[in-house]
Amino acid sequence: MKTLNKYIGRIVRLNQATFREVARQARGQENTLENCFLVAEASREMRKLICYGGNLRITVGASEVALI
Repeated sequence: MKTLNKYIGRIVRLNQATFREVARQARGQENTLENCFLVAEASREMRKLICYGGNLRITVGASEVALI
């Protein structure tokens, strides 16, 4: 959990495969998706990061992001 906490409040980019999947799922929404997300919380139960970008909320693992 300590390693996940270092991401809270930081801006991250998703790896390409994860970003493509998020973009594919968001295609129905009328927005331009950028690969830039703010990490708002780290979920202990799921061991995942909860990130916000534009009007999206996504949950990803720490291995799927890179700090900017």
